[in-house]
Amino acid sequence: MPSSLSGTGHNGFEKADLHIHTKCSDGLFSPEEIVEKAAAAGLKAISITDHDSVAGIDKAKPSAIEKGIELITGAEMSSAYKGYDIHVLGYFFDYEQSALKQYLDHCRLQRTERAERMVGKLAKMGVKIGIEQIILKAQNGSVGRPHIAAVLQDGGYVKSFSEAFSRYLGAHSPAYVKSIETHPAEVIKLINEASGLSFLAHPAQSVSDEILKQLITFGLDGIEIIHPSHDSYKQNYYREIANEYFLLFSGGSDFHGLKDREDEIFGKLTIPMDWVTKMKSRLVKA
Repeated sequence: MPSSLSGTGHNGFEKADLHIHTKCSDGLFSPEEIVEKAAAAGLKAISITDHDSVAGIDKAKPSAIEKGIELITGAEMSSAYKGYDIHVLGYFFDYEQSALKQYLDHCRLQRTERAERMVGKLAKMGVKIGIEQIILKAQNGSVGRPHIAAVLQDGGYVKSFSEAFSRYLGAHSPAYVKSIETHPAEVIKLINEASGLSFLAHPAQSVSDEILKQLITFGLDGIEIIHPSHDSYKQNYYREIANEYFLLFSGGSDFHGLKDREDEIFGKLTIPMDWVTKMKSRLVKA
């Protein structure tokens, strides 16, 4: 099974976005709508990287082929290490490989159980919402905290997403329940065994330098350099670390379509296509 479709040119002026979420996890737009947006923004390649889900890939394929956009297989996979939530971006893997499929099914169940526990904690605080509403909000996709936040907003318990996270759902808030606790080395191994590449997502947002260096020893292929949480200083900083360890670069908008002004940056927070070419050359050598 090919892991990318509809190849296009690879000079440095062409752009890609390899971090995009859809309704199949916690994004606002369908995979088909994301392809439309990518075409309108002039992107040559995209990766739909839903949380612990590959459900959007087959949905996006026909329109990506039609629009001449290269669709790179992707997912943002959850893990935990020394108290940190670690997100690993997988690319170019065989998403029909059985071990990977089984693992993602397991994550889907875990995410729903996590949401149920959060609903239980909220109920003890007098905030009454139902798990059915959350699953409905997720449209049978991968359940996450943004879906709970949306239900809290619908119920009038909070006025905004940010209030839902600061009052109830954030990592230090009373209804918080830890995410998937798989060791990152296990996630990296799963991606590798499915013939893919693994990248640490948004390091500035999630890990200390010491933890980053430990994660590199687990076999990461690269680091996400371009991300909304990385200013130019951080981009250069992580680029230097990647170079030091002979790692690949990746990046993208981490687009969900949920926050104000996100639409304005879609198509602007991109990576050059030659980064994608270098990723592919690493695949050939594997």
